Amino acid sequence: MKETVSRMELLESSPASADALTLRNVLLATDFSKSSARALNYALGIAVRYAATLHVFHCIDPTPYNMGAPDAAQTAREAAWRDMQRLDSDLRCSGLAKNVNVKFQVEVAELPTILPDMAHALDLGLIVVGTHGRTGWKKLALGSVAETVVDHASCPVLVVGPYMDRNRLEQFGPESILFAYDASAHSKLAESYAFSLARKYSSRLSVAHVFEEHAGRVLARVSQFEWRDSELRDTALGRNITNLPQLPPEIGTQSDLILREAERAAADLIVLTVPAAHRFTNRFLSTNSYRVVCGAPCPVLTVRAD
Repeated sequence: MKETVSRMELLESSPASADALTLRNVLLATDFSKSSARALNYALGIAVRYAATLHVFHCIDPTPYNMGAPDAAQTAREAAWRDMQRLDSDLRCSGLAKNVNVKFQVEVAELPTILPDMAHALDLGLIVVGTHGRTGWKKLALGSVAETVVDHASCPVLVVGPYMDRNRLEQFGPESILFAYDASAHSKLAESYAFSLARKYSSRLSVAHVFEEHAGRVLARVSQFEWRDSELRDTALGRNITNLPQLPPEIGTQSDLILREAERAAADLIVLTVPAAHRFTNRFLSTNSYRVVCGAPCPVLTVRAD
């Protein structure tokens, strides 16, 4: 199968689109857990670098309260607001949000229903959500909230799990980024995010194109790019990027190839293009994407294909 996007096409188009990418609003979906606290640190770091407003959002599902007292959901909402106020106080005292405009919101609603409306109303460029554990793809248990956010968000979603030794990354960002896509799931928006984040953090970027040959073999062709600090100040975008030697093709399943390349590149972040029609709540249709997000050794930014 012919590659849909060549190395030269990426090299020519993506640096310019990376500089054009703007994130005015970032949303953190929180349940006040430790996983949400880790995700908050990533969200703050991205908001600082893009001068974006960070919206901290908690959604209360009304279903468990329907059989209870009439004011049960309102009581839960008031409790959540107290948690938000404590979080606001902690951020102010720690100074973590001193360079970020942070807004807080609590709603009683069904998350799949309210999320698309919020994304549109707030003009969200990114949603960040934490997961409780890296279970590995064999267990396939990402978490219902994260699944719902990935499936129903109309913008890219960054999924953050409990990764080891990530304090430095939460503060300073990724040193190595892997951008992975296949022939059936290509996205100019995903390219823009991958290259823009690499520029913002001066990260090494690996681009993995996973495709199937006529013989039925699944291969991954990987190109690597990096920015040099001395060249970042150059206004000529074409000279800001250095193309490293292309790696030899790998053979395997889509998810295995992506996870293998993430390990080899010591990726701190994976930008993953997800087929437009796939839903994580449908494990059969989203097997490869789901395996990557569950089995990745680092956060995964999911972007829907064009």
